[in-house]
Amino acid sequence: MFAIPETTPTAGKMEARKELRLHRADEERIKAAAAATGLQEADFIRQAALLRAQEVEQRMSLSILPTEAFEAFRKAVEAPGKVVPGLARAAEASKGLLKDAD
Repeated sequence: MFAIPETTPTAGKMEARKELRLHRADEERIKAAAAATGLQEADFIRQAALLRAQEVEQRMSLSILPTEAFEAFRKAVEAPGKVVPGLARAAEASKGLLKDAD
């Protein structure tokens, strides 16, 4: 048996249904891989899709910068703020015009 990473499936009744079309060769690969891991094909496919979704979610939440760019960003964030007169006046003039959504 092969060790594969696992995700925690969502608890509760599975109500959504998906169908997919595969080339025969892909179907055979999936069958063999599912058998090698001791999973039913549907569980294997579901787990593979959830792992891929998790990977995409993680990548969407990361920002990767080269060291020099990160240091420049950090320096800019940590620098004291500057008052921009026109912007400060516009902010003051707009007070009360906008409200947060409920």
